[in-house]
Amino acid sequence: MSEETQNRSIKAQPYGDYGPNPRLHPVYAALVFVVAVIVMTVAQGLAGAFGVMVLHVDLSDLKNQKSLLFMLYVMFGFSSLLFILWVRFVENRPVASMGLSLARIIPRFVRGYALGLGFLASVVLIIFALGGYDLAAIAPAFSTPAALGTIGLFLIGFIIQGSSEEIMMRGWVMSAMAARFGLVIAIIVNASVFGALHLGNEGLDHINWIAMANIVLVGIFLSLYAVREGSLIGVCAWHGAWNWLLGLGFGLDVSGMTIDTPALIADFDNKADAATWLTGGSFGPEGSLVVTGILLAGCLWFLLVKNKPAS
Repeated sequence: MSEETQNRSIKAQPYGDYGPNPRLHPVYAALVFVVAVIVMTVAQGLAGAFGVMVLHVDLSDLKNQKSLLFMLYVMFGFSSLLFILWVRFVENRPVASMGLSLARIIPRFVRGYALGLGFLASVVLIIFALGGYDLAAIAPAFSTPAALGTIGLFLIGFIIQGSSEEIMMRGWVMSAMAARFGLVIAIIVNASVFGALHLGNEGLDHINWIAMANIVLVGIFLSLYAVREGSLIGVCAWHGAWNWLLGLGFGLDVSGMTIDTPALIADFDNKADAATWLTGGSFGPEGSLVVTGILLAGCLWFLLVKNKPAS
């Protein structure tokens, strides 16, 4: 086997060929997800301490809009900054190797956001059609003008939060591991860690295992999306759109978290007699088998449909 063939079999840089630097030491690359979790914990801890001690934010009550917005904007925003600085100056590789590039940023973002809205709307409509929801109100936010401003703030906040998680998992962890161990291992590990980070959303004594499987599955789906597009921009937009429309568009729980704001489109409530596998229960639609089916279809599309030149 030639040296060039050997390099191709080892190297898998999903966002472009950036030379040898992205191929980190194998021990470090194998444990990069641990490093990422530590950096995230430090970043959110420092930002959270600033919020509590200086701004008097009550982070124990995320049903409070001020607290939740602080977490979305400041804690996740600061995490993203540290992720980028770590890759650039500690790992000494270009930020573009994480999939962060200005190339075609607007069409990629718009397409990703539209796809995220479409996926989530499809999930909600299917669950409603199958009898999982009661319709409590149509567009109640428009009867409370102040709510529209809050919904706008959350739109930006969820873009920051979704982008932060994508920069960490599909940007940093996947690119670091793929360059050393290949894409398959990198996708499996980053998606599994992504799922594990959500285990405590409703408390470790109340784990929705369908939801956990779906979060791993969405990690695989978004990994395939990012690899297919050769960019992280679209998946950042997709993630932000999904969370925002779920919590603010339809008034449903977002990964076990309730946002106390009138819904923009329709206010749905779980029917008391609806099966948890259909509605996801208190975790929200992400704990539904409907999400499982839609994400599996998306993964199969990325795997089976021939790729086209990036646009």
